[in-house]
Amino acid sequence: HDVLALVESLTLVDVDALNDVLALVESLTLVDVDALNDVLILVESLMLVDVDTLSDVLVLVESLTLVDVDPLNDV
Repeated sequence: HDVLALVESLTLVDVDALNDVLALVESLTLVDVDALNDVLILVESLMLVDVDTLSDVLVLVESLTLVDVDPLNDV
């Protein structure tokens, strides 16, 4: 929920692109560093992302052993 709260606080995120990122994250059963780097590269390619807030989201995502798919679907 903390991740979702931070994501929802971004007013400049392109929704379609965000859905692509969430689809990629949902495809991971376990989050590993290499996969997170791929997500970061994808997200950083979006012109309208607030980078500082994105870093906070990534820190929280890295702290999760398993990604809870249900809250991600709510975005």
